[in-house]
Amino acid sequence: MKRNNHERVLVVGTTPDYIDHIRKKMPKRAVFITDPDVRPPCGPAFVPAVDELVCPLREEAEVMEKLSAFLLHQKISLSGVTCFDCESLSMAAVVARNWALPFASKEAVRHCRNKYISKKLWKKFGVPCPRICEVNQLDDILIFMKETAAGIILKPLSGSGSELIFHCHTAAEAEKAYAVILAGLQSRSLTRMYRCDDQEHPLTILCEEFIDGQEYSCDILLEGEEARILRIAKKYFPDSGPVGTTQAYEIPVRIPMIINTSVFMGYLSAAAKAVGLNSGLCMLDFIVRNGRPYFIEISPRPGGDCLPPLIEKSCGLDMIGVAIDYAEGRWIRIPPMEHWEHLVGVRFHAEKPGRLQAIRPQLNGVEDRIRSMVWLRQPGDQIKLPPEDYTSWLLGYAVFKPENARPIADQVRRLIRRVHVDIAS
Repeated sequence: MKRNNHERVLVVGTTPDYIDHIRKKMPKRAVFITDPDVRPPCGPAFVPAVDELVCPLREEAEVMEKLSAFLLHQKISLSGVTCFDCESLSMAAVVARNWALPFASKEAVRHCRNKYISKKLWKKFGVPCPRICEVNQLDDILIFMKETAAGIILKPLSGSGSELIFHCHTAAEAEKAYAVILAGLQSRSLTRMYRCDDQEHPLTILCEEFIDGQEYSCDILLEGEEARILRIAKKYFPDSGPVGTTQAYEIPVRIPMIINTSVFMGYLSAAAKAVGLNSGLCMLDFIVRNGRPYFIEISPRPGGDCLPPLIEKSCGLDMIGVAIDYAEGRWIRIPPMEHWEHLVGVRFHAEKPGRLQAIRPQLNGVEDRIRSMVWLRQPGDQIKLPPEDYTSWLLGYAVFKPENARPIADQVRRLIRRVHVDIAS
């Protein structure tokens, strides 16, 4: 595909590490529009003004005006739009619409971001998912709890990862969690992750039945009437800590289901189409219980966390580059399964708040199994724990080759114990 030297893919609202990755591995392929909230005073390499527009990504009209002026001044034409961050998806949809470029519609983004709406649509179109109810007062939760045996999950309507998510078994636990979520949403009312302008009641909470099973994450590519799987990862969770905090991902994996492959692929396609997604890259999370999948989340972007570096180490596929390629209409080639190395990505979290003094990995005897180890926090950084903050407590990640004879969960715990973290209270 021949490109004009002045054509660029617009990456909307991503973080400095992704910008640094794209500029190093795909030079002159992309231009960035970034919110100042994710621009730390120090971090990855400086981005020249020709490659990045920094402006608040809140008011559509203001963003469109500044972006138009920026592109005109830099003599750049857009060849595509992509996005890697949930809170920026709506703005990416608006940009794509205004520049007549392929991307999910703003309505589809709203359906994905609002977990109540997505599950209502899934129920309507026959896609298996947890039972749900919208919560506006504590009594709504208590009534719903009487209908569930394994407890409930309380979470914001919009959000990401494990932020403000709680598993409750009793009315007392639910009451406490409800108060924490309300307080958390109020303190985050101005953040883009939770700012839903079209949401009538911004402090509404979602209550859903707890599905006890194995959780998976997958990236798919929607092509016409079919969904094409790019990767599937198995999730591992810690024994304690915030519900939904992924401790590790394993790839590649096979899913033990009693339904056949064609039925599962039909569910993937239906889950996307129900929320209004007809083409593009999507991430879906689902739980398998008794051999059947239950879908819990969908987003029109590839999976994040440590998944991109894990996938690249496994098979050489750069998922960030895949998103850039797809935005320009390029063919996506996925390495065959036999070319994927069996690897695990582990995320390291702080166990207490304070000022980080040192991170000391003790890898004697396992160095040959470590494919990469990246630290996101540096000595001197201030560490906070959930529910106050869900970002700074993530210290970094590692990718390793597991031993065949030992359970993955045991190997993950063993590696985590080998990393000693010094934090001053």
